[in-house]
Amino acid sequence: MSSKPSLSVCMIVKNEASNICDALESFQSFADEIVVVDTGSTDATVDLARRFTQHVHNYPWHDDFAAARNFSLDKASGAYCLWLDADDRVDPLNGSKINTLKQHFDGQKAFTFELQDFRKGSLFCSLRQVRCVPNRRAVRFRGRVHECIDWESVKDTITLVNVDVVITHHGYDDAALLSKKIMRNTRLLQLEGQSGRDDPLLHFYLAQSFSHLGSSAEAMKHMQRVIDLLERKRYHVGKQEAEWLNTFWVEAHLFLAKEMSAAERQAEARRLLVKLLTTEALDPYAIFRLGQLYQSLKEHRQALSLFELVDLEKQMPAFLPRLTVTRQHLVAHSAVSLFALGFREEAMRSIASLSDATLEKEVWEAVGLLAGDHGLDTLVEDAFRQALRLGELTAAAWNQWGLVWKARGHLEKAEACWHKALCLEPSLESASIHLGNLLWQSSRIAEAYQVFKDLVVNGCPKLPVLLTYAVLAAHVGEEIETASVQAALNLWLQEDSLSCDCDFSTREKIYKQLSRALEQEGKPDLAKMAKRLAQREATKAFTPRVIPQWSSSAFGSEAVKAQGRAEKLPRAKLL
Repeated sequence: MSSKPSLSVCMIVKNEASNICDALESFQSFADEIVVVDTGSTDATVDLARRFTQHVHNYPWHDDFAAARNFSLDKASGAYCLWLDADDRVDPLNGSKINTLKQHFDGQKAFTFELQDFRKGSLFCSLRQVRCVPNRRAVRFRGRVHECIDWESVKDTITLVNVDVVITHHGYDDAALLSKKIMRNTRLLQLEGQSGRDDPLLHFYLAQSFSHLGSSAEAMKHMQRVIDLLERKRYHVGKQEAEWLNTFWVEAHLFLAKEMSAAERQAEARRLLVKLLTTEALDPYAIFRLGQLYQSLKEHRQALSLFELVDLEKQMPAFLPRLTVTRQHLVAHSAVSLFALGFREEAMRSIASLSDATLEKEVWEAVGLLAGDHGLDTLVEDAFRQALRLGELTAAAWNQWGLVWKARGHLEKAEACWHKALCLEPSLESASIHLGNLLWQSSRIAEAYQVFKDLVVNGCPKLPVLLTYAVLAAHVGEEIETASVQAALNLWLQEDSLSCDCDFSTREKIYKQLSRALEQEGKPDLAKMAKRLAQREATKAFTPRVIPQWSSSAFGSEAVKAQGRAEKLPRAKLL
């Protein structure tokens, strides 16, 4: 072996003691050098990393992932650098492929790998990423978050090559941790925008973040900006970049159509879908998503015709995270449309054709979840009873079934379903939200308060949850966890973060601003809650011990909702 390493594996880590050893163990077969940059761990991460490599460095964290990544590249001495994370894994087969790839390290090529994101043991989505690059000063990352190689600066001097190396990622099993990451990411993306950055990727990730936070108007605004920027650019680039931009353009339209449909802007959503139908060479994933959207618009015949066009064998990973569509997805979605159209026997035959009890149970559950999303409550119950014949239901299924029982007025059965869901998956936010709402509407204020407090403390950033928590805190005479709520409210308002120990007048101002913003978004119940909270802060400024006694009915039964009726088929969500 040459005295100079051929390949440096470069990592940035923080508090990864539970992951770091397994990760480094899986990298040893192909890494000629491992560079670990720690950004402020308070656990044993650094000591554990030093068992595997002497190249462990400290880097002060300052809200910039690209800067930390670039520091790790600065410390590398290999001819090529491969960036990996502590929750990435490389199996022996792909490790051997990386070793073979070293024969092509000529300094003129960069290599994309496939990243497969696993959640709860199942493949959630995949994408292509530029992971292995020549160790040249010009090759650097950009972006405070969702950082990536700044390809614009080097695309004329480096050839991009797709290779069949697969990295598996296991970092998003904890729903509470995921919510906290989204909050952090949104804040960092906003800092990027404030610094003058204005490109499609920035607005794409902002749109996704605001959608998760429940701010549909902001999400649609940013995704429309993505489309505007792409349409200026996509006809003036080379063939390879044009293919990537076209995929990006299609994804942006699919996202915007989904948000418009959810916001009761169906006519606009349909126009976007018609626009996509005229696009040449839609890939299987895009066709499937189009079918899903037509299904959400209750156009089931059009949805079925699209599902029939999906060729599972022609799926390829792209440069944005996307679902790997399976036969189970197609059968489940097609069955829902067949049931909705009254073709019950055909739907039953389609599910029975799977000829595997485990797959059949998964599809019946998926049918129940999808039926709930489309308001087919009778089908929800039928599907879950069919699934129960074949095995135990998942937390998502119990969560959905609870909604059906509540809609029918069977509150005890609904509560039992949500308790079952949370027993199976304690971090399932929507089940906690539904349970908390039921407790509140049943005047079980102390129990409801504890549910919403746990949600907020665990990092749930959804505005209805934050406002309900504040209202219930007033009911029980408790002060809110200001540190948990303040940053989220400011983020929703897109303002600079304020001090956690801000005075009453500042908090009154925040609630007033929220009330105005919610009125403009057409959310009067939430606006009313924010206005009453502003009144409470004004009262506290003069008489801190006075706590208004509000009735939950004052805010209407629709004041707090989960983000949708329940989780969809787990693999159908995007990052």
